Amino acid sequence: MDFGAELPFYLRAPYPYLYVVTWEEARLQRIVRQVCSQQSLAFETWSGSGEDSVNELFKRVLATTGPRVFLLCDFHVELQQPHVVRSLRNLSSRLIREKATLIISSPLRRIPLELDKELTLLELPLPSDTELRALTEAILREQQIDPKGLPLEALVRAARGLTEVEAYRAISKMLLMTKKGAAGDPVASIVDEKRQLLRRSRMLEFYDQPTTLDDVGGLNELKGWLRERDGAFGDEARRFGLPLPRGLLLVGVQGCGKSLCAKSIASLWRLPLVRFDVANLFNREYTPEESMRQVIQLAEAMSPIVLWIDEIDKAFQGRGSDSDAVLRVFGTFITWMQEKTRPVFVVATANAIDHLPPEMMRKGRFDEIFFVDLPDVHDRAEILAIQLVRHGRSAQSFDLMGLARATEHFSGAELEQLIVSGLFRAFQRKGQLEEADLRAASAEIVPLFFTYEESIKALREWARQRARAASRDTSLLDLFGSGKPNA
Repeated sequence: MDFGAELPFYLRAPYPYLYVVTWEEARLQRIVRQVCSQQSLAFETWSGSGEDSVNELFKRVLATTGPRVFLLCDFHVELQQPHVVRSLRNLSSRLIREKATLIISSPLRRIPLELDKELTLLELPLPSDTELRALTEAILREQQIDPKGLPLEALVRAARGLTEVEAYRAISKMLLMTKKGAAGDPVASIVDEKRQLLRRSRMLEFYDQPTTLDDVGGLNELKGWLRERDGAFGDEARRFGLPLPRGLLLVGVQGCGKSLCAKSIASLWRLPLVRFDVANLFNREYTPEESMRQVIQLAEAMSPIVLWIDEIDKAFQGRGSDSDAVLRVFGTFITWMQEKTRPVFVVATANAIDHLPPEMMRKGRFDEIFFVDLPDVHDRAEILAIQLVRHGRSAQSFDLMGLARATEHFSGAELEQLIVSGLFRAFQRKGQLEEADLRAASAEIVPLFFTYEESIKALREWARQRARAASRDTSLLDLFGSGKPNA
């Protein structure tokens, strides 16, 4: 049930105080006014400030009788005053008796403990597809533009996650540019506008770097799992009875392609990729809990999307004096992951499993946990071929298997650096890249494996029983122990 459809039940029940968290004050006012008109309820708004103005508000509320609604804009500021809190507590029983409601509109959650049982907390969701479609059609009429030839549904999807005012501005600008022949792709124009707005939030950002599974060497088990779920967000999958994919946790050795693979999922599934910078939750004027709720609301409004969280193990570590806030934010996040019903696929990467809370590993948070190890000899040959082609060289000109055998314990990132170092050698001697350049470069690179051998060993032991191997060849899991490897 949407907000406008549910609001009449709160007003008729009655609930004396509703606290609505939203940035869209004008939209909330329009919805409340419309509901009051339909329900034949008297309606007034208040947007004053200061002690005298607040006293006048209470006098006005007491001077009127019967079912009525007052919308109080930014009243959270006044809730910090003890006499205001006391007045609201005194007024509660009368409002209930007369079926009257005070609705507090605020972009922030600032509810005093004394009113915790008096106020009912609601959130105004961002505009739905239906609302965005109606808004787009209204703008078309306003600008006298024929909708034929415009991808209306694609424009609506592109505007998901914007407030009504933001969507109005973005769509209006795009249509004005279209009339002047300067808009280019209208959908891309809306997405660009949304990208700028998200950038201001510092927590979510569109990630446009084109990456496909073909850019990822090895990890065949993980690739197969992803391809098997291509199309799982569509209506056909729902009719078939499939649940929405929830998310994926990629744990493994640093520099072995976890982030690269995470970025490629959006391309494979043809979904927008949005990066969530968890660290910025703790660097804002709002509380981390408020910021997390905003992120969740925005991610769900933009769905279906792939939500990428890089190095989640670092994001939810204790942060000194912020450790309690970290625990609360983490609790909000994992509860949402468990209960979310919107198509937001969370892809998280982690390097250090000892920093991951056990609650994150519970079934239901992620669909699968994959372990990404150092590439084996075949994967190294594939990675070398990809990197050579990426740098404008023919892979057939090199003994890839020979180079792969000579680079045991190299990560994917180190193999990329090997190609770059070889190119620098060739450039310095003003010649073409040769295999000798690559072999010489490989002798100068000290793999991370030798620096963090014990940590990698511990990570493999952990993964043996707790994660699924991302590559079919799991022999590396047995380098330091016995036991049946993951299949």
